[in-house]
Amino acid sequence: MGGKIRDRFELVRVEGPDSRRFLDGLLSQDLAELHPTRGLRSFLLSPQGKLRALLWVAGTEERVDLYTDAGLGERVAADLSHYKIRVKAGISPIAGALAFLDGIPPGAVEADLGDRVRGFSTVDPGWEEISENEWALARIEAGEPVMELDVDERTIPQETGLLGEAVSFTKGCYLGQELVARLDSRQGRVNRNLRRVELDGPVTAPAVVEVDGEAVGSLTSIASDAGKVIGLGLLHRRVEPGDQILVGERKGQVLGANP
Repeated sequence: MGGKIRDRFELVRVEGPDSRRFLDGLLSQDLAELHPTRGLRSFLLSPQGKLRALLWVAGTEERVDLYTDAGLGERVAADLSHYKIRVKAGISPIAGALAFLDGIPPGAVEADLGDRVRGFSTVDPGWEEISENEWALARIEAGEPVMELDVDERTIPQETGLLGEAVSFTKGCYLGQELVARLDSRQGRVNRNLRRVELDGPVTAPAVVEVDGEAVGSLTSIASDAGKVIGLGLLHRRVEPGDQILVGERKGQVLGANP
């Protein structure tokens, strides 16, 4: 049995005969692979190709559940509703989504967090709650950002490190596709990249990161375990894995690509 955490995710449910088809024309992921209990990572983008929400998507042809970061359920529902014209589907934000770590209760949606098992559900199985630090540690180790904390509406998909998981380059059109496809086809470099770092001691987020005396970004998520301190943040594109960094008085190193 694993543990649970509250208040980190919200659920938006789209239900009706046109649900999957409607969402497939808006989300970056190919929903042909939609499954009732196995989540697909996806982005909801603006028409300009910037992030509106990070999603895990599961369901059937006629009922699709979208799990997104806490506080964004209403935004996701409003964005989707803006494009719901002659579509047979209702859109409803549902409060009370739970996330589970190192175990999945019956009926929950599986959405792995790096090499650890994670799930989502609105049903509480009575599992023990895990700490905020334990959850943050697992999330940072997996390189998973939180919307409006580590990334925001100025962020483009290529900066997140999640492009390969969240975007289909073989499906039809979706909202914001033009920018994503243009950067990919031109192998365009982005200004920032989401990076994981390890430090030799604790700091408080947000914390400015320096390389050779120059500020290159900031850490927006930080967690610790048995003396190990890790952080996550958007850093300048010139910062590479293995680079030595300074965060306040703490020394550290940029870690490799997300596991």
